[in-house]
Amino acid sequence: MERMDGSDERNRMSTAAPVGVREMTQGEKRESLISKLQIGIYIVNFIAVCFVSGVMAYALWSVVGRMEAGEFLKTVKVRPWKPEQMIGFSVFGYIAFVIFGSLSRKCEGEWEELRPLFLEAEIVACIASAAGMNLAYNGLVLVMAADMMRGERGGNQKLMFGLSVVILSTILDFDLVGERFSMISWDVFLAVFETDMQAVLKSVRSILVSTNLVLFIWYTALVIQEEYRERERIQSLNGQLELANRKLKSYAIEAEKNAEIRERNRLAREIHDTLGHALTGIIAGVDAAVMMMEIAPDAAKKQLEKVSEVAREGMTDVRRSMNSLRPDALEKLELEDAIQKMLKDMGETAKVEIVFHDQVHPFRFHEDEEEVIYRVIQEATTNAIRHGKASYIDIGISKVDQWLTIAVKDNGCGCPDVKPGFGLKHMRERLAMLNGTLECSSESGFLIVANIPIRWGERN
Repeated sequence: MERMDGSDERNRMSTAAPVGVREMTQGEKRESLISKLQIGIYIVNFIAVCFVSGVMAYALWSVVGRMEAGEFLKTVKVRPWKPEQMIGFSVFGYIAFVIFGSLSRKCEGEWEELRPLFLEAEIVACIASAAGMNLAYNGLVLVMAADMMRGERGGNQKLMFGLSVVILSTILDFDLVGERFSMISWDVFLAVFETDMQAVLKSVRSILVSTNLVLFIWYTALVIQEEYRERERIQSLNGQLELANRKLKSYAIEAEKNAEIRERNRLAREIHDTLGHALTGIIAGVDAAVMMMEIAPDAAKKQLEKVSEVAREGMTDVRRSMNSLRPDALEKLELEDAIQKMLKDMGETAKVEIVFHDQVHPFRFHEDEEEVIYRVIQEATTNAIRHGKASYIDIGISKVDQWLTIAVKDNGCGCPDVKPGFGLKHMRERLAMLNGTLECSSESGFLIVANIPIRWGERN
């Protein structure tokens, strides 16, 4: 065996991908970036809330410490909140605001009804946090917009999203509502500090506002881009699905034609191999017997016996061929179980109540009788559902002497003028093979009664 060089082995190991590591797709990368941007918006706004409320609280503490509270109150003409209240409302209101926003986005499925409740709580928490800062910082509107932009789904929620943003923008605007609600402006608190410190504080606040705005614009662009690509992907999938449906329909039609051809060829072979062979022998034997009838009656009798034997063999072959045409359910189940399963499947599929009354138990029939009973019930039930639009079907099997009676009654629309279609003709043909009869009537629904002479107790 050739020895592998050590450097080659190291190179091969270094280029091999670790087991279980999967490279992220472009969509996953964009989704990850959107989530990181949203977290960044949360963090920047938290810093801004702490900074603005902290500056205001510190200004009040400074005024009290320098014994300048009286002059400050003359300037503002309203009693401000306590510093602890400002910080509490601002910070804890913002935390509640973020929590309710997360819960609102995660409400799906059976929890979808709670989304409006969490949205209202989110709005209240946002207003409480902004009020704690005397409306000196309105960047929380962008946080609210980011939450709703990613969490909204339908048209009604989009309308709610737009209205909520407009209402919040109006409420958190100090110039519009600040004076009416006796709010103290940011500039009044800044006046407590030295001029140089005022410039620094204004710069920090401007940087936080600008950073929040840049992150929001970046976030919005990515969300819109992702939605656009998602729509393109859905349109592409719809096109592929439509093409697949057309191909499937074409394939189904072709498969049905091929199945018909195969079945036709199979039946032709069966007829040729069974009935054709048997009838040829019978015809030849009967012709020979006719010729010998006058000359040698005994020989003609023997010939007819041979013809009878050929006919019986042909009938056996025909029955053997017909066995392959039996319903699959009758091959796997007993007749009663097969009927129960068929009616259960049809009832569940068509949403129809089907009641089956069995007065003949156990079922003991020949195979040809079982197939006719099964097919008659199947066809009558199908007609009641398809043509009669029935919602209730009553099926009964009873026995009087050697006659078996099958009655199928439905509550469908009925048919005043009964014209036998393919289904009724097919049932009559099947029943005629057993010397049975079929009767139908249409009074308050549709009734089908099939009578079959049964070979009770016969073995052959």
